[in-house]
Amino acid sequence: MYRTIRWIEDVAIASRTPLNEAAVDTHVAALRDLSRDYRTMTGEQFQEAMTTAHFQYYFADALSKEFLADYQYKIGSWPAYVYLDRAPDFRDVDRLRMTEPGTLYKRGEKGEAETDSIVDSVIYYGVEEWSRQMDFSWRTLLNDDLAKIQDTPMRMASAAGRWLNSYVSALYDNATTQATLAALGAPWAGTGRLTAANLAIGINAMMQRTDALGNPIEWSRLHLVIPPILQIQAASILQDLINYGGAGGNVLGQFLTGNDVHVDPYITTAGANVPWYLFADVSEARAVTLVRLQGVDGPAVMQKTSDISILTGTMPAAMRMGSFATGDIEFMVEDIVGAWDDASYVGVTDFRAVYFSSGTTP
Repeated sequence: MYRTIRWIEDVAIASRTPLNEAAVDTHVAALRDLSRDYRTMTGEQFQEAMTTAHFQYYFADALSKEFLADYQYKIGSWPAYVYLDRAPDFRDVDRLRMTEPGTLYKRGEKGEAETDSIVDSVIYYGVEEWSRQMDFSWRTLLNDDLAKIQDTPMRMASAAGRWLNSYVSALYDNATTQATLAALGAPWAGTGRLTAANLAIGINAMMQRTDALGNPIEWSRLHLVIPPILQIQAASILQDLINYGGAGGNVLGQFLTGNDVHVDPYITTAGANVPWYLFADVSEARAVTLVRLQGVDGPAVMQKTSDISILTGTMPAAMRMGSFATGDIEFMVEDIVGAWDDASYVGVTDFRAVYFSSGTTP
């Protein structure tokens, strides 16, 4: 910038042409203003596009610069307790359940057997497209001497993964589902904070679950799902060997192990209210279901194909990646997932397979 100003000043001095003097003075003044203010200019002072001007710190002149290491983000372990379903296309899929035949009744001599019946029920869900796009001018990519902007596609994929974690969490950790489970009564929900005693209450509640006809349901494995703030508390209950049968200990390790404790970083907490959940294993019930489009195993990052074809001459590779009309290089990330959207249970597809505690009372 300083060299540019000096060059224009030299031209002005050497020219001595009255006709050009005013124009040169105007350019010199403008460049001096830019040289003084460009580090503190607001976003409104730049174009509304991802150009080099949007990266006032990255592309500012400096003798030495480097990017700080990216944060490491918490990820959910929901695949252990959320069932993954598949849909062949964008039409809803139906998932049916048939009730069991009923119990037996005594039949007297020459009497007729009681008539029985079974009924079916259905839930249905489908997939939707979820996407985001970003574009840069080819000049921005050319100026990317630290190759940070070139990492954008991978960073977009990581952002899509974080979004999916929050999407799955919201299927059960929401006010509507919580209110519905609480309204069902003590076997379905509680208010106790995570302690060994309250965890035992939750496990006992799960052991009391019955189907629509009152038949007891057997759960061989349960999963404890907690927010990050309860990790130490859960470890003190389940991962401390003193708690396994020692004096004053507990036997909760028979029902839950450390491998069955899952941290959901998106569970909403508010002051003393720290919710936690118990889920049946996905092999025994589909408490919460995420459905994916068949053949789509995760988010995909795409780049728009350039429509530039060089006929003569040469141009930088960055330019050949962009649009003929604007020079923009466009990226998009997309995932295709869905879930049940029920008025009462939101994304909980089997309320018999989940227990909720609001964590508001000791």
